[in-house]
Amino acid sequence: MSEWPLLAGLGVAVFLGTATQRITGMGFALVASPFLVALLGPFEGVLVVNVFGLITAAVVFLRVFREVEYRRALLLLVPATIAAIPGAIVARTVSPPLLMIIVGGLLIVALVGSLVVRNRRLFGGKRGAVAAGFVSGFMNVTAGVGGPAISAYAIASRWPQRAFAATAQLYFCVLGGVSLLAKWSLPRLDPPQWAACAAAVICGVIVGELLSRWVSPRAARAFVVVIAFAGALLILVKGIVEIVPAP
Repeated sequence: MSEWPLLAGLGVAVFLGTATQRITGMGFALVASPFLVALLGPFEGVLVVNVFGLITAAVVFLRVFREVEYRRALLLLVPATIAAIPGAIVARTVSPPLLMIIVGGLLIVALVGSLVVRNRRLFGGKRGAVAAGFVSGFMNVTAGVGGPAISAYAIASRWPQRAFAATAQLYFCVLGGVSLLAKWSLPRLDPPQWAACAAAVICGVIVGELLSRWVSPRAARAFVVVIAFAGALLILVKGIVEIVPAP
């Protein structure tokens, strides 16, 4: 892919993810991950998601830190940190086409799970928190999406939305750093690509701040699901096409 279309694609993906995170409290990875993986490949794309997901969460955290529930964040982060180790092994050892299929499949499973879990108490209680943290940590390293499992826990445990959204920012900050350390790598972006992504984060926060006053949470969640499903199907099909030999 030539430089300008790639820069535009990176900028749009990071911008949409950041704006969504500012409006809903989460969603950066679900929106940005499929398209960054399609643009950069599964390993490099997820690294970019980890870096800018961390940055986006940190920016939002500075605005909501007074509402964070630190003990509950720790309960989720301990198993998530443990799960990052096997996740990093999978991310480094699996071939790129197969990893794209895994990432796309995990995204679809996560999205479906986030839709159907509302009426199920699969992640209730402390055991549910440990299970949700472990699943979230593994998926964050391999696919860049740690949010759906945490959302499932929040729904099952009846966690108040404001406290959950604030605590999630701290969780994603720490988990993003853990994911990068587990893979011991940073994205191999050139300076214009770093600049495009950084500018997209700034613009996304500003636009998200404005839109958060007008866009309902329900409409924002619907947008996240539609965009993420489309992107997940895109990388799943791309991985299958690359792994299946031509006739």
